[in-house]
Amino acid sequence: MMFIRILTYSLILFLFGCTQPLPKDEPPPEAAIKLQAAIDAAEQLEKQGNYQKAAQNYLEIAAQTNPPTRQGYQLSAIKAFLKADKFKEAKAELDKLSVSESVGLEIPLELVHIQIDLAEQRVSKAWDRLKAIDSSILPKPLQIEHQQIHAQAQVAKGNLLKAIAEFQSINQLANSDPVILRENNKYIWRGLSALKVSELNSVPQNDVVSGWIALAEITKASPQKHWRQNIKNWQLRFGKHPATEHIVPHLVQNLPPLTPLKEVALLLPLSGKFGARALAVQNGFFALAETGFEKNKPSIKVHDINADNILQVYQTVVDDGADFVVGPLEKGTLELLATHKTLLPVPTLGLNHLQTPVLTGNFYQFSLSPEDEARVVAARAWVDGHRTALLLVPEGQFGERVLEAFIIAWEEQGGEVVSQHRYGNNFKTSISKVLRGVKEVDMAFMLAFPQVARKIRPLFKSKLSDLPIYSTSHLYNGTLNPKRDAKLNGVKFVDMSWILAPDENGQEWQSSLQKSWPKEFKKYKRLFALGIDAYTLLSKLQQLSQLEWQGQTGYLSVDHKGIIHREQLRLAHFVEGKPQLLD
Repeated sequence: MMFIRILTYSLILFLFGCTQPLPKDEPPPEAAIKLQAAIDAAEQLEKQGNYQKAAQNYLEIAAQTNPPTRQGYQLSAIKAFLKADKFKEAKAELDKLSVSESVGLEIPLELVHIQIDLAEQRVSKAWDRLKAIDSSILPKPLQIEHQQIHAQAQVAKGNLLKAIAEFQSINQLANSDPVILRENNKYIWRGLSALKVSELNSVPQNDVVSGWIALAEITKASPQKHWRQNIKNWQLRFGKHPATEHIVPHLVQNLPPLTPLKEVALLLPLSGKFGARALAVQNGFFALAETGFEKNKPSIKVHDINADNILQVYQTVVDDGADFVVGPLEKGTLELLATHKTLLPVPTLGLNHLQTPVLTGNFYQFSLSPEDEARVVAARAWVDGHRTALLLVPEGQFGERVLEAFIIAWEEQGGEVVSQHRYGNNFKTSISKVLRGVKEVDMAFMLAFPQVARKIRPLFKSKLSDLPIYSTSHLYNGTLNPKRDAKLNGVKFVDMSWILAPDENGQEWQSSLQKSWPKEFKKYKRLFALGIDAYTLLSKLQQLSQLEWQGQTGYLSVDHKGIIHREQLRLAHFVEGKPQLLD
């Protein structure tokens, strides 16, 4: 115990007496000014991560000072060499250090020896030496250093989860000191880099660990030519991750810049029950591909896929050189692909939206999501001054998904859901009963397809006849039918500009597509727009220089999960059976 107290006292002397402040009552001598400038320069080099140069500067400073200050700067040089992974140089300088003159350096020197043990794979020995030191009695700088080495030992023992937790604790203790953050991230990355892909996937994960694992998997499971765009996708998913500042710049610094896409694979269920829909998407995709203004257009190869061959076809197109994959369209097939691997080798734009959260790298989801429309409706109804809502949706998964999306968006704004009803085949009777009993609502949200919507609207009688009704695009098939749609007069709904007010490009594409595919275009007009926007997204998602774009299906934005959302949809209402814009 007496020995520990002596050590503690001598450590304090070292930590606070190694560099003597210059006298304030008289100008310091020129040599002292130069020495202080050299000290400041060495410390700045260390903060910048230029450890080897910092080590050399510390040695030059040590040569100009007397014991025990000299040994303090020798020790600083040794530590800088260790941070630079120059173990040979560190050991050489350690041999030169006079221990007998190293007053107060016993524990700092012991920590250096432990680091060398770890570097030379003597993990058990390093662990035993660490446990022999009572870190609670150490000053804070040495406590941090001891904890850092303890976490490094956890990495060496394969306890990555514990190590990452310890490094995070150290970061807080050190008040996010940039030098300490950089060192901690380096050791985490070093530990991950030593693991195989199969070992990476077996590490227990949380949000931070998932980011580390995903980044390591990029460097191990994808060709280096895809690293840059794969890392861009990683940055989208883990934008505030600790690896962003130090590890990622090191990974990309020598990578070639992204080049224009050369080959795109379009995977669609052309021969299945979704064949007509798939053909509409394909024709929209090629409408833009053939008329676009980009100089270097990619080659597009179309593949007929289904749930039985998707994995094989996907791997084949990637092996054959596809830079980007678009599809599948059908939800079950898309889920098979998305959950097959934790990292897809090239950017892949699925043309549907999975309900189960998917964290697969390089995977994007784009669809005509009814949930997006429900959220837009909720926002527009709120802006119009409504606060209490009646909700009418069909029974089943479709209705439940849209209902949930509307309720979340509505209540987040402060709106109240007074009543909600799920209707079935006997909807006239059930909805009439709901309407007779409903009170104190100032708007209704109705989810219905045209034939049903035309029958529900007349049920709003007497005092509810003027109740504002909002809906999604599902109540309008995109083709004027004033005789039938007169029953929907007054109903407000959101839809894409492509349907309600196409821009100049949209009008040209519609004219061309209508001539080539008149029946299909009338029935699947919105899916043609989905294909056009899917082509637009190719270069956008490859570069990810921005996260929002104007499209034909809406104003598009991508979130950190890779889901493309449609926003800023147009609001219209029926007047004499025809949609008229309200904005």
